[in-house]
Amino acid sequence: MRRRIVHISSKLGISFGLLIALVLLFAGILTYSRIETIITETVDANLDTSSALITKIVETSIENKRGEIPKDLVVAQHYIGEDIALDASQSRNLRVYNPVRETYFEMEVPSLRIGGLDVSTDHWVVDRISEKTAGVASLYVLTDRGFVCVSSSDRSADAYQGIGWLIPTDSPIYTLMMREDTWYGRDYDYIEKEWVFTGYRLLYENGEVVGATYVSQDQVQMDALREQLLSVPVGREGVPYIVDYIGRVVVHPEDEGKQLMSHEDIVNLVFQRNGRIQYTQIDSETGRPAKHLAYFKYISEMNWIVIVGSTMHDFYGSLYAIRVIFIVIFGISLVVAQILGIFLGRRITKPITQITKKIQDLSEGEANLSSTLEIRSNDEVGRLAEYFNTFVKKLKNLNDLERHGIDIMLRDTQMNALQAQINPHFLYNTLETIRFMIAMKDERAVEMVKLLAKLFRISIGDGEPYVTLRRELEHAQLYIDLQRYRYSDRFAVVYDIEEPLLDLYILKFMLQPIVENSILHAFNHMDRGGIITISAHAVEGKVLVSVQDNGQGMDRLTLDKVHSDLRESSRINSVGLRNVHDRIMLNFGSEYYLKIESNTEGTEVLMLLPYLTLKPKSTYISGNSKPVFIY
Repeated sequence: MRRRIVHISSKLGISFGLLIALVLLFAGILTYSRIETIITETVDANLDTSSALITKIVETSIENKRGEIPKDLVVAQHYIGEDIALDASQSRNLRVYNPVRETYFEMEVPSLRIGGLDVSTDHWVVDRISEKTAGVASLYVLTDRGFVCVSSSDRSADAYQGIGWLIPTDSPIYTLMMREDTWYGRDYDYIEKEWVFTGYRLLYENGEVVGATYVSQDQVQMDALREQLLSVPVGREGVPYIVDYIGRVVVHPEDEGKQLMSHEDIVNLVFQRNGRIQYTQIDSETGRPAKHLAYFKYISEMNWIVIVGSTMHDFYGSLYAIRVIFIVIFGISLVVAQILGIFLGRRITKPITQITKKIQDLSEGEANLSSTLEIRSNDEVGRLAEYFNTFVKKLKNLNDLERHGIDIMLRDTQMNALQAQINPHFLYNTLETIRFMIAMKDERAVEMVKLLAKLFRISIGDGEPYVTLRRELEHAQLYIDLQRYRYSDRFAVVYDIEEPLLDLYILKFMLQPIVENSILHAFNHMDRGGIITISAHAVEGKVLVSVQDNGQGMDRLTLDKVHSDLRESSRINSVGLRNVHDRIMLNFGSEYYLKIESNTEGTEVLMLLPYLTLKPKSTYISGNSKPVFIY
């Protein structure tokens, strides 16, 4: 049954009768918006000023503490004096901790005497320095392994820079101390979990370095800082407070030490570091949710975030009163105008505008075919919208079919191209090895050719892109056997594979290019002793495959360049790595990856792959970037 049509002319007649009410409503909204803007600008300026003031207070406190370190070294020099001697004949065995390598060991440390007293048994010097400076003081003796702390005012167990602490010769601090004589720095006391300012000065005996003085101060004096911060006014009800980078409250009248990372708004605030935030919090007195407004600034020196704010009612109380007045004055006009505005706007102006815009987008090829016109009207515009939506749906179905076909063809073409890269690349490297052995008149070249033939029979297989992990390991082992002819005992291979994973399916040629990289690049400076470890483990419903070697590794600059090149695969020099990385991205999307980690002790290539118990015939990446497997 067809609906009765209400003509647009009837609607226009009604709209003119309400023109005066709409003008009054417009005037009221405009006035209210202007007042709200003025109040908002004032509140924002006050909060920004308060947060900047508190930030300045903290930074000034930090600078004051930094300036105390040179004075503390002067005080230390006064108590140490010039009577300094190193007595190797009175050395003692000391348990020493190397913070760089995180290891303990025993060593003989010579006696350091100041004023004739052995400071390792009589700690009066460091205690007097600490008493006068209100900080930590320590004395170090120079050994062939670096500076070893033999006396400290902080003699608690495992104290930071405490007795037995080693500043090794290969550390940056040791280099700076020996070069500068006196060096000032900033260090993180990971035992007390706080930042400290530090100062070092060398000690001499007859012009030769025999030890060093160390002094430190906490970056801020919390009691004085707390008193200053809480004196800064924030509205009528608010107070400033500080949280650290893990969401723990550092300064607050009541909640110091409280962990706030369970609050989503605090998590967002910690990650944004600087800005303005509105959030809802339960009022402790009424038990009702109350909206809050706050500004926050990040203090990099302390990893602190200063938060200045209060309730919205505290800042906008006067605006709320004005709003009540406007509601009373324009109540009837607003109700009538809202009803007619919805009726006229949605039934006339908005529907026509939407239809016009949609038709324009279609003509220009920029329309979003997933969206439809939500127009509920029983006039000509409503009928037109219904017809238009039906047309767009049919057009979208045709477009989706065409696009899906193109996507599948494009992905298959890319996969075939990547698959084709592996065979010639691998064949070239293997034949080069056989050529080398023939040139050396090595009779084992015949066995290599046999292995190569067997390897290619496995490689060709049934032409499917997926094989079991067991089959891929056999393929990699054949390649390893080939390379042993050339490199002899230079390396060994260790497998660490979970048994249930052997029958899972992975992409073909995933392991051999990475093993090839390890053999060709990791052991260039080794004649023997190389180890390649191939492992596979189930991790949270996925498979983590690792190829690790103990070779020469890569420095940070080279590793960063490899990571950068992987993100821009057209630039990377390694065909094998690029191929494996690109095939993972094409088949499985950004949820899976190839990642490289390296240091001076070797390199590890990690591949996160899907847990496939069945062999897929094809895959494609869905709209949410997740792989869809077709069996």
